[in-house]
Amino acid sequence: MFLHSLSEYINANAPMSNLPELLNLHHSNPLGFHPIVIPLLLLVLAVAMHVTTYRIMKYDERSLYPLLYSLVASAVVATYYYCFSIDLPLFEDVDLHRKEISVGWFCQRDIVGLGWSLLGEVLLTYVVFCFMTALMQVVARMSDNMGMTEKQWTGWQAVVFVMLLGVSIAGVADVFAPITGVWMMLVYQTLMVLMVVAKAVVDIVRTHKPWRSLFIALCFFVGIEAVTMLAIECIEGNIYFFIPVVFIFTTVNFRYKK
Repeated sequence: MFLHSLSEYINANAPMSNLPELLNLHHSNPLGFHPIVIPLLLLVLAVAMHVTTYRIMKYDERSLYPLLYSLVASAVVATYYYCFSIDLPLFEDVDLHRKEISVGWFCQRDIVGLGWSLLGEVLLTYVVFCFMTALMQVVARMSDNMGMTEKQWTGWQAVVFVMLLGVSIAGVADVFAPITGVWMMLVYQTLMVLMVVAKAVVDIVRTHKPWRSLFIALCFFVGIEAVTMLAIECIEGNIYFFIPVVFIFTTVNFRYKK
């Protein structure tokens, strides 16, 4: 019954543009931010995360971890606030013949023009890259502090791979078959949830520290969903950037210096 109702909803609405659109959950921007403010804030946070992560990995400056935690937490909060705002610019959905909220409006050439959309695509790709790298570095640090070996905590990379592959396939499918794109998004999101749960269970069994294992899993899930919402927009904005964008994503590397 649930799947039947969901199928009818998808066929009627085809809500592919992002997770907030799929969930139909939005807020009215109570802080009154202009649409460009938070994307610019995320860009500044990305630069700060990039520099901080680099210094930790290159020079083993462990004293910077509290700063990295704060930067990642701020990026997560800003991303959720922005993506679920109802005051974002609209774009014309040619499949539904109506206007839809555009999270990645600055990557839409129909809204800002080709030049600005390409620049927005490049900058958003950079934000996602830095965000993902910093998030994985934080998870690595937390896992290592709990006594896990590198081989154990790098298991989170599998979830990142599924996200990147799922976003890419769903984004491409949405151009040619919107309904298929929605189903692909549901599939990879479900798979991600199951993988996070399974990883948490395995970590609990390994470490016998259930609350800390669950906390790390929760932090990772909340963070990776924020990254996912932004990554979708990288693909949505200029679909033919698909291959180079995914290539850049797959170069993400992280490690915890002993």
